[in-house]
This record gives sequence, structure tokens and C-alpha cells, in this order.
Amino acid sequence: MTTGSGRTGTIGVVGGGYVGVCTALQLARAGHDVVLIDIGQPEKAASYGNSGQFAVGEVVPLAVPGILRSVPGWLLDPLGPLTIRWRDLPMLTPWLARFVLASRTSKVEIGSRAMASLCDRMHADYAPLLDAANARSIISDTDCIKLYRSRADWEAESKTWRLRERAGLQFELLDRAAIERLEPEMTEFSQFGVMLKGRTYIRNPLRMLQTLTKTFEEMGGKVVTGEVTGFDKRDRRVHAVTLASGESLELDSVVLTAGIGSRKLSRQLGDKLPLISERGYHLMLPNPGVRVNRSYTLGWAGMGIVPMEQGLRLAGTVELASSDAPPNFARAHNLLVHAKKLFPGLESEGVKQWMGHRPSFPDSLPVIDRASRFDNVIYAFGHGHMGVGWAATTGKMVTALQEGRPSEVDIRPFSLKRFG
Repeated sequence: MTTGSGRTGTIGVVGGGYVGVCTALQLARAGHDVVLIDIGQPEKAASYGNSGQFAVGEVVPLAVPGILRSVPGWLLDPLGPLTIRWRDLPMLTPWLARFVLASRTSKVEIGSRAMASLCDRMHADYAPLLDAANARSIISDTDCIKLYRSRADWEAESKTWRLRERAGLQFELLDRAAIERLEPEMTEFSQFGVMLKGRTYIRNPLRMLQTLTKTFEEMGGKVVTGEVTGFDKRDRRVHAVTLASGESLELDSVVLTAGIGSRKLSRQLGDKLPLISERGYHLMLPNPGVRVNRSYTLGWAGMGIVPMEQGLRLAGTVELASSDAPPNFARAHNLLVHAKKLFPGLESEGVKQWMGHRPSFPDSLPVIDRASRFDNVIYAFGHGHMGVGWAATTGKMVTALQEGRPSEVDIRPFSLKRFG
């Protein structure tokens, strides 16, 4: 890669998950010299264990009006779709206070529009990256279906569905007979569903990530394996990053895309941001024993059922806890309990369990902005459940910031200044 007019020397992208790799690719496509720095443990990252969804139309923040009434139940049910660990409540309280404030109707409207601005560009911004990587075959061409136990359960969520419809999501309502035609092996536990048009998914999130990373290298990008632990900071600029090995890498600018690890690193740069881990779980069933024809989300369980190359993945739930708390794998195995209500013949022999960290802000929006104290550092983290889907668009927004030009997406809702 070469530098030229508007180029800014060597850019270090810290974090090699979907947001980091897609950002590195977008910068490289724009002609920048890019070094991608990653700890090299993909199986521990959210980019490995997610449900792989291109979640078009997912424009409803986690915090919605009336959410405060749910908090006691989250504390009392450790296996519920969303739970809070008692021991971490003191640490989480400031975040929860912001979360409740973000649930006001006016804030939800603003947040939903901002989420829609990223969802609208999802497929278009991914297209050139997938084509360059020859990776379209890793994407399923089936639409996702969200299942409900009854039509009444769906109607109870009418406010959130109005947000999705306003954002342009196209969907088709399915009665029990329609579901049975599409999925003959599914029981009658679910009587109603919504087919989400355009919500496809990645059949193997790790293979896709590796394929995109290889494409970045083939374009001339450099990948460095190591954990960034600090910065050489002088005169409102970062001049180098320090790795855990003691090695120092000189850079002209830095983009921080390190997921939950961005919390500690951004604090070193003077920005104390309310980023926490929304811990998610999955089970991978290598030989599920049933045929599942497409991906599903279960409205009552906060989880997904996703057929992948490695088997059937049961993924989801939200656990608010400190990032270093030990996993509660009973939550993962509870996913199987819910899935068996739909597919009683599911086989779990050889099952693999996983827990990972979704980096999340109280308003469900990422920060995509320049650091407040360092002119050559850009933040791009906090994507919560939407890191895979929003990664390519985030990369384009970062490229615009790096080059000092307007972004095609209004960047103001993603400012770090919203946290005061």
C-alpha cells in the first residue's frame, strides 16, 4: 500500500475481531498503510462465538421504556434471558443508572434512528469486502425467523415492531401452518413467527474472520500478534504502542477496536467511558440429530438457533457481570432446554460450550469518534450484539474520520461526548 494526498502514515488498528478487521480492510482499500494488532486468541473473542447474524432491522435498543420494572427479576433469575450477578451489582450500578436514563422514549427514538443508520448500509458496505475475499459462499441465503409462542406475544411487542417497520425492515407474518411448511421437524410450541427479510447469517464466523484477515494481508496489510498494554504519549499524540512482550511499535495514528479490552486502554488515554461486558453464551452441537433449515431467534428466551458448518449453534442471552467473573455455564445449557421445546430430538453428544464478552454501552450504540485528548487516536468499539453486522460500515466511518472528511453516516450519535 502507498501513501499519498490525504494519507496519514502508518495506522495501527488495535483488535482483530470483526470491527478491527473490517476497519483495517476499509483503510487499506482507501490506500492507507495499516498494521493490525491482535492478541491472537480468536476462540475467546465475541467474533468467534456469536450467532453470525447480519441483523438488518435490529434497531431497538436494549433499554426501552419500562425497563426499570424488569431489574428485580433480572437479579432473581440467574438463568433468565437477561440477568445481573448480585456480586457485581455495585460495579454495575453506575452503568445501570445510565441504562435506565437511556430507556426514556426520547432517547430510544434517537438511538433507534442511529442504529438504523448503520443497519441500512450493512449489506452494501460488506459487499466489496466479501467480493475481495471471495467469501459470499460462507453467507447463508435464507432469512431469519423470529418465533413467538402466540400471536398475542408478538402483539405485546407492537411498539418495538413499529420502530423496526419505520426503519424499513420488511417482514412477513407466519401462522403455525406456514412455520410447519418451512420447518417440518419443529413442534407446535411456537404458534407464530415473523420472517425477517434480508437478515442472513455467516455459516462459520471464525472462518469468515480468518478469510477477511487473509485478504487484508494479501492487500499488503501487516498483522502483528500481541497484546497492547500501553502507549507512548507526547504532545497530544500517541507515538507508539507497547506490547505485553515489551516490544514497542511506532505508529503515526491508532484506531482502537479492542472490544471489551478497549475500556482499559481508553482509560489510559484519559477517557473513562461506561463500557461493560454483556456476557453471552453458546452451545455448539456437532451432531444435532435434527434438520434445521434456517436461523431462528426465540422471542421468549433471548437466544438464537443457527445451523452452521460445525453443527447447530444455540447462542444468546445477556449476563451483566464483571469481565473477569467465572462463567455460569448453566446459562449455556439452559439454551438447550429452550431449543428442545422446538426440536425434542436434539442430540448433545460432543457438545462444546463457550462464553464471551459483548462490549456494550448503556444506549446500545458504539463510540466511533476521536479520543478527547489525543489527536491521532480514533475509537471504534462498544457495538454490543451488532459487532458483526456493523463492522464494515464502522470501517468506512473510521476511514472518513482518519481522512478528515464527512462520513456517509451521521457520526454525531456515536460521539464519546454523549457520556459527558
